[in-house]
Amino acid sequence: MDSESPQPLTARFPVGGGEIGRLIQTRDWSKTPLGPLDLWPQSLKTATNMLLLSPVPIVLLWGEDGVMIYNDAYSVFAGSRHPDLLGSKVREGWSEIADFNDNVMKVGLSGKTLAYENQELTLLRHGSPAPVWMNLDYSPVLDESGKPAGVIAIVVETTKSVLAQRRLRESEERFRAFTTATTDIVYRMSADWQEMQQLDGRNVLADTANPTVAWQEVYLFPEDIPAIQAVIDEAISSKGVFECEHRVRRADGSTGWVLSRAVPLLNDAGAIVEWFGAATDITERRRKQQQLELVVHELNHRVKNNLAMVQAFAYRTFRDAEDIPRALDSFTARLVSLGRANDLLTGELWSSASLKQTLDQATVPHRPDGGRWELTGDDIRVSAKTALALTMAFHELGTNAVRHGAWSNDGGAVRVKCSLQIIDDGTQRYRIAWDEHGGPRVEQPKRRGFGTVLIQRGLATETGGSVDISFAETGFSFRLEAPADRLRNE
Repeated sequence: MDSESPQPLTARFPVGGGEIGRLIQTRDWSKTPLGPLDLWPQSLKTATNMLLLSPVPIVLLWGEDGVMIYNDAYSVFAGSRHPDLLGSKVREGWSEIADFNDNVMKVGLSGKTLAYENQELTLLRHGSPAPVWMNLDYSPVLDESGKPAGVIAIVVETTKSVLAQRRLRESEERFRAFTTATTDIVYRMSADWQEMQQLDGRNVLADTANPTVAWQEVYLFPEDIPAIQAVIDEAISSKGVFECEHRVRRADGSTGWVLSRAVPLLNDAGAIVEWFGAATDITERRRKQQQLELVVHELNHRVKNNLAMVQAFAYRTFRDAEDIPRALDSFTARLVSLGRANDLLTGELWSSASLKQTLDQATVPHRPDGGRWELTGDDIRVSAKTALALTMAFHELGTNAVRHGAWSNDGGAVRVKCSLQIIDDGTQRYRIAWDEHGGPRVEQPKRRGFGTVLIQRGLATETGGSVDISFAETGFSFRLEAPADRLRNE
């Protein structure tokens, strides 16, 4: 055989083992209870070779004293105790847990096994006691006679994992405490915002008890995601506060709005570990804000319309007026009626108004006492534009009744009947009938005044309906018939 050929494994001891293997070979074992290396029993050598070749931390406790032989992975766990720990008695090498090791040796040498998961022990580290957690598995090692001669232990420290789990539990407890103390939606996000780890939606959003990476698809609208993601990216880059007002899909399927704020939680190295956030449901605030914006827009529109109407009043009233004081009174009355209509619509936020309330309020300044006014029938909500048109028309009707009609004497009365009718094709039409009785004999006017033009032409145009005026001798009458949908909508 070539002299350079490697010796068989049985002739070499120990086999490999890195740093610890070399230390075993060079150490004077005659000064230890194990005796010289070449006198070790084969069972001890076999166990030693096995643990030296293992990548996991393993220590062999041999004999009654538990003399320690371990591998490179265990030396990392031993820390500053290595290399003096090699070949020492376990009770002396780990004196702070001598009682624990006494029990391990007793059980192991009796031929039994032991296993611990996340076992907490207090060890001396860096000169002071510190808690550590380990997964420990102890098994007996048999000698040539088949009796337990030592105990082999697989030692995996789990301190980092246990502390991380503890921090997670504490974080979850803080999360639960915070959710109990606040009415806001609360949530936790991963460091990169890819995963929503937890969310208490407060019945506004659907809860997320388990982590999910599909949170954007669940809670956000596709067209909103790029803008929200840009705010997230900026917060991650700056490690600053995330704050964004955006739309969400509510738990009931409707669209809502939230004001969301989240702060990053940093580790000792300054890296983001997770985000903790809260979101306030601002759906109602946004609705009112949007409504207010619409009201402001509508007011601007109405002011322009009112100015145009005042201009028309002035032009029509004074263009052919022969009696300026009387024309001025008529003009002033029309302005007052317009103001009353605006008062009504302002109270309704310029959205819509009751048709019957509109008619009733428009005639208040003209009506005499004594039950000489009757308004009956169906009521509907009408648009602001329709309410203004009806107000001005009924102001003119009331003025005419005071000057020439049923309210110009002591016994005449006005009856107004409103009715909602469904015609054959299923559409709805609304009818208003103004009838005067008990007044003086009615005469057909020689010319149409501005009031008549306002009623006949203006009202018909605004409502998309038909207007009929009758000057019967027994009493003046007015009829308006228009599509109900046209009255309701602008």
